[in-house]
Amino acid sequence: MILLLASILLIGIEALYEGLALAGHKTIAGGIESVYLALVTLAIFAWLNGKKIGPYGGKYIQIIGGYVLMRFAIFDIIYNLVAGIPLFFIGTTKWSDILWNEFFALTHFPVGMFFGMLKLICFLIGLTWLLKNDYKRRL
Repeated sequence: MILLLASILLIGIEALYEGLALAGHKTIAGGIESVYLALVTLAIFAWLNGKKIGPYGGKYIQIIGGYVLMRFAIFDIIYNLVAGIPLFFIGTTKWSDILWNEFFALTHFPVGMFFGMLKLICFLIGLTWLLKNDYKRRL
């Protein structure tokens, strides 16, 4: 549960300040980003200082993978809502946006329905991995 809450908190804060910056609120976005980066830096140093590397390295891959899946699932939704753009908006500048635009032009899949299901699946897998590792840690 701790990993899940930390992931959602980090993803939510990052999406919040980036969405605010896109909406034109650069000052408050910069302040939130500064706090975010300070918290992430402190968390990484705390993790590195208390970390023991051993035969259980596979669970760290699931923790990182769970975070990445959770980020993919919820970052854009929060970002787009805060910025005031359509929920499943795909830009044109980032390499991932270009690939997604090519994918949808080729397949003619409905963007909203496809992204909604993909993000839901990624959210559920990420949630499972983060909660699984948190539960095993307590045993």
